[in-house]
Amino acid sequence: MRLLNSSPNAPYSTLFHWLFAAAALVIVLGGLKAISHIVTPFLLAGFLAIICAPPLGWMQRRGVPGPLSVLLLFSVVGLTFFLLFLALKGAAESLASQAPVYQARLSGWFVELEAWAKTRGLPEEMLPTELPWPATATITWLAREIATGLGQFTASTLLVLLAFMFLLLEERTLSDKLSAAFPNRRRARVRARRFLRSVLRYLLIKTAASVATGLLVGIGLAAIGVDFAVLWGIVAGLLNFIPTIGSIIATVPAFAIALLGLGLTEAALVLALFVVVNQAIGSIIEPRLMGRSLGLSPVVVLVSLLLWGYVFGPVGMLLSIPLTMIAKIALDSSPETRWAGILLSDTAKRR
Repeated sequence: MRLLNSSPNAPYSTLFHWLFAAAALVIVLGGLKAISHIVTPFLLAGFLAIICAPPLGWMQRRGVPGPLSVLLLFSVVGLTFFLLFLALKGAAESLASQAPVYQARLSGWFVELEAWAKTRGLPEEMLPTELPWPATATITWLAREIATGLGQFTASTLLVLLAFMFLLLEERTLSDKLSAAFPNRRRARVRARRFLRSVLRYLLIKTAASVATGLLVGIGLAAIGVDFAVLWGIVAGLLNFIPTIGSIIATVPAFAIALLGLGLTEAALVLALFVVVNQAIGSIIEPRLMGRSLGLSPVVVLVSLLLWGYVFGPVGMLLSIPLTMIAKIALDSSPETRWAGILLSDTAKRR
């Protein structure tokens, strides 16, 4: 009798449950956006701490004292950040000084194309009087603003590095704290360790693949003779965290600079370089190292970019796929939520 009375209300209860969950998610995302200036440094520091956990453990197993090993990693990561931003700032300033040259070449191509079209009998009213690109001063101003913003961001990375150092100090005792806090929940601790291992494996492989992509692209572009090869290599490495879309975005500026500065042959070589590097690393090496499919649906990739970009800004767009992958790994680690992980995946295989 109770079953008969309760079953008609079951669909409404389920609908209310999902509406409540969606409302809670919107509130949480809105709160994160409001404090994004606080959360973003800790997100970056968290990713750095996860990636640096293996070398930290290796040094401690070799007898290096804990504080000293943390200080060494802090120095290495801080120096890497400093050199990275220094290279980006120098490339942006060089781009600002050479922007008028590239725009003048593009204008000359447009004049030649217009003259060729007139010789072929194309009516003048069908030809555009000017191309819809920004003025030279606008391009120069934008490049200088980027350089200035990078300099300001370099100062704000001190907070990221400090948070990174304290997270490394906390990592040494985290396992013992979890065991002491939850002594009777062994299954939960096993799931948590499995989840952390999966996250660590993904971030290590993805970071190594991104570094390799940036190095190969930068070296290849320098060999071809493309201007600002270091800048395009760094951009290619950073955007490698975003599957498919990132590699396309990274290819466009390097291809355009090669076309304007060198010629059609060199531009074709640049395009071939990006295709070979991204296919070799993204389609062959990464899947083999992962050991199993950790792909995301293309729709999920797009939604992740929009969602995390809205919440955390440009840094959120850069971290959108790692954040979504961590959520997917967390969903896959529990039988109760594995269905959601399958929906986020790019395959329909049940793991």
